[in-house]
Amino acid sequence: MEPKEVFDELKTMLVARLKFDPRRAAEVVEATPLPKGVEDSIGLDSLDFIELSIAIEEKFGIVMDESEDLGAHFASFDTLSRFIAGRLGAA
Repeated sequence: MEPKEVFDELKTMLVARLKFDPRRAAEVVEATPLPKGVEDSIGLDSLDFIELSIAIEEKFGIVMDESEDLGAHFASFDTLSRFIAGRLGAA
């Protein structure tokens, strides 16, 4: 699966799992930051990241290892899409 396809799935997860407004999710681009407190981000907090991680595990069948520092992968939609696509390619 290509990062662009993963990105589209992540946008769907925002609406379905995190209850984001579909119009707001439609405005998201790959460079949009995820974490709350970052300029122009969608404002995810720690609970949102947990819920998103669970949704990623369920949708893509990859395990998010909590002992691993995943912060850099969750910086933006682009970094997260590439991380997931890379994990899928390695599987």
